[in-house]
Amino acid sequence: MEAVESKKLPYNVPGKYYTTELCDGCAYCAAVAPENFDFEKSSNTYFVVRQPRGMEEEEFIQEAMDDCPVDAIRVCGELQPLAEA
Repeated sequence: MEAVESKKLPYNVPGKYYTTELCDGCAYCAAVAPENFDFEKSSNTYFVVRQPRGMEEEEFIQEAMDDCPVDAIRVCGELQPLAEA
């Protein structure tokens, strides 16, 4: 599979997890991990406002990343595979 590279949103706090310009503002991530994601109204996107503190938050962010409908949540250094048509 080919990998998709997209631009990291500037609002993300430094750390392992971040959201990209692929975010469509659906709010799934904030519903799963509300302590870790916040909304940027001007761009209609969500961003990582806090990196996980502990295993529970890590699991919530991982769930949000795995189930994000547009694959906008990333881990530093990893590319998401393109969906096969």
